[in-house]
Amino acid sequence: MGFIAKYTVGIGDINYGGHLGNDKALIIFHDARIRFLKHYGLSEINIGENKGVIMVDAQIKYLYQVALHDELSIEINIEIEGSKKFVVHYQVKNAKDQKPVISGSTGMLCFDYAVQKVKQIPESFVSLFDAKLT
Repeated sequence: MGFIAKYTVGIGDINYGGHLGNDKALIIFHDARIRFLKHYGLSEINIGENKGVIMVDAQIKYLYQVALHDELSIEINIEIEGSKKFVVHYQVKNAKDQKPVISGSTGMLCFDYAVQKVKQIPESFVSLFDAKLT
């Protein structure tokens, strides 16, 4: 099991149909990713060696409706995909009944904002997940 973040669905997350707007899944992913990094003393600006991350792709699957004030639990797992990219996998469940409601992933490149270039993922970050750079 990976890291678990919590999220409460607010009124700004609800669309005209009375359920979670499809655009809000990325916000939930982003919030969980920030909490995950903070748990390890990191941020999106610094995952080690003053290197940050930049999102390059995203995939979302909507599995079940989410309503106002639903409590969600978001499990995060990391997959290192080469020396410069890793994938964050998200499994979002309704905390009440543990029913999966959203799943997805975001592809993240290691990025040095100071020089505006893609860089190698710091070994200190990779070692958090018992992975090896390829």
